[in-house]
Amino acid sequence: MPGRKQDWWLGGTVALLWAITCGAEEPATNRLTQLQEQVVQAQTLLAASTNDAERAHWQERLGLLEQDRKNIENRLALDAKEQSLAERQSRQADARLREMLRAISTDVNAPSNELSRIDFGLRQLKAQRSDLEKKRRDPAAATPANAEQMADLEQQLRVADEEIAARFLEREVAEARAHLVNEASRMDEALHSAELNPTVTIRLLREQQAHRNQALKGRQDLEELIALNRQRREGLAAALALAQEKMAHLEVEEALLNRRSSGLRSLFRSVPMLFSGNVEKKYLLKRMPFQQQQLAAMDEIIGLNTKLRDLLDCEGTCLREENAALRARFEQRLVWPGGILAALLTIYLLFGRLLVPRLLAKDHPIVGRRVTGYLCSFTALVALVVFFFEDLRSVATILGIASAAVVIALQDMCSAFAGWFVIMSGHKFAVGHRVEIDGQRGDVIDIQLLRTTLIEIDNWLGVDEPTGRIIVVPNSFVFRSKFFNYTYLHPYIWSKLDITVTYETPAGEAEALFRRVLEEETLEEFTAARAAAKTVEHRYGVADATYQPKLYVYIADSGVQFRLVYCAHYRKVGATRNRINTRVIREFEANPRLQFAYPTERHIPTPEKGGLHVALDRST
Repeated sequence: MPGRKQDWWLGGTVALLWAITCGAEEPATNRLTQLQEQVVQAQTLLAASTNDAERAHWQERLGLLEQDRKNIENRLALDAKEQSLAERQSRQADARLREMLRAISTDVNAPSNELSRIDFGLRQLKAQRSDLEKKRRDPAAATPANAEQMADLEQQLRVADEEIAARFLEREVAEARAHLVNEASRMDEALHSAELNPTVTIRLLREQQAHRNQALKGRQDLEELIALNRQRREGLAAALALAQEKMAHLEVEEALLNRRSSGLRSLFRSVPMLFSGNVEKKYLLKRMPFQQQQLAAMDEIIGLNTKLRDLLDCEGTCLREENAALRARFEQRLVWPGGILAALLTIYLLFGRLLVPRLLAKDHPIVGRRVTGYLCSFTALVALVVFFFEDLRSVATILGIASAAVVIALQDMCSAFAGWFVIMSGHKFAVGHRVEIDGQRGDVIDIQLLRTTLIEIDNWLGVDEPTGRIIVVPNSFVFRSKFFNYTYLHPYIWSKLDITVTYETPAGEAEALFRRVLEEETLEEFTAARAAAKTVEHRYGVADATYQPKLYVYIADSGVQFRLVYCAHYRKVGATRNRINTRVIREFEANPRLQFAYPTERHIPTPEKGGLHVALDRST
């Protein structure tokens, strides 16, 4: 069941990748063709049927196929209309924007000259108003006799304020016109400098999206400004209407006062009111044209802002359609890197999960899968770099500046990564080899990009058996320390066994026994080692050793020491030693003349000190 489940998962993954690469959904046109063929087949079967039930079945089947065919035809027709409409709208938006730009003057110097002229006039008006303000604030003029003159100054100040306000609005008109001209010039330049078929990159998509967002924000700000200007216009229109109403009221009041001034007494009462009304009417007539100018300027400002808003709307439509087209092209470009990634993933699943375990020995599938994964990952990285080359080129300078800091900060990681290349290219050890690194001995079970994993051997056990602990060593050890491989080229290593016998033991007899035991117990090991040693001689041209048992004799403190040097498989060193020890013990038990030595002390009294004469019996 697990195998079937794995095969099902693998088949589903491959099908999914194929769907991503080539498109799992059948095109509507192919489906329509199939439906037409099925309709013809159903009609043929209906004509050939003689049974009423079969004819009813095929008739119903034919009706369903016809309905399905009509649905697909309607869908294709709607898709074609939608595509045609989108293309037509795209062309219309572009053409509309160009037409709107042709209707706008792109001379940016004219608004600047107009602003300079208005600013010069404003400075003169402000200077005149400042002179009037000084006269009004003069303490010498603030007397009851000069009340009429002070009132006249107040009216003149109000007229000056209205004129200055009109000039400020005229300046706003010039600024709005300059803004419109600048925006139109920018859009016109963008249209003329735009590439016909630019290379679609993520950077270009982000720039286009940022441009569109900026246009949307400018449009929203402009909409708020138009709403504010409309409120200001309502206020100006209300002020002008109030002035006109007041003017009409003063005319009516003047007519009434003229009719009532027939008598002498009435004349003295109406003259001050007539004078005051005439003065107010005089300056009101002076203020009203400036208020009308303000209202006209505000209308022009609203018109210019509305035109700019329409221009931004058209630009936003063009940008939206351009972004959609760029995204569609970018998605089309994603097909080949997506296909490469899907193919690499399929290769990894086929080779790493299915073929590698069947082709390689049992201690190599992990390495094979990992190497396959590394190769596929590297190829995928190259494909992505080629695809995103334009985007990566823009950050190449930043990466170059930051590379030194990255190397310093990640020097251990970089050193470990470089060590992995040395390990994999040098082939000095592999998974399953027994090595010693920094005094730690173990069997290699995994070699990754940054670290090597071992199963610890020996340590506190005192025998060549796993302790159960895992050792993780960074791959940078190949540059900073020595390491030993017990299995390089062939798996046979040398070992020794020290046996000490007493001085009373016949040395020749013990030596002959040890040679015989050593030769008999290690015969198979030395035979296999001699055959394996040919690999070293073939690789380096010299033999690494003479593979035969060796026996060395030493005079030790407690007796005669014999060193038995033998060869064994690196995984069977302990077993071979145990076998030799067992054989030697049995031989010593069978021969009482052979005695193991151990540290002893002998006290022999001498006659010079009054001791007894002692004769040693060597037979005991």
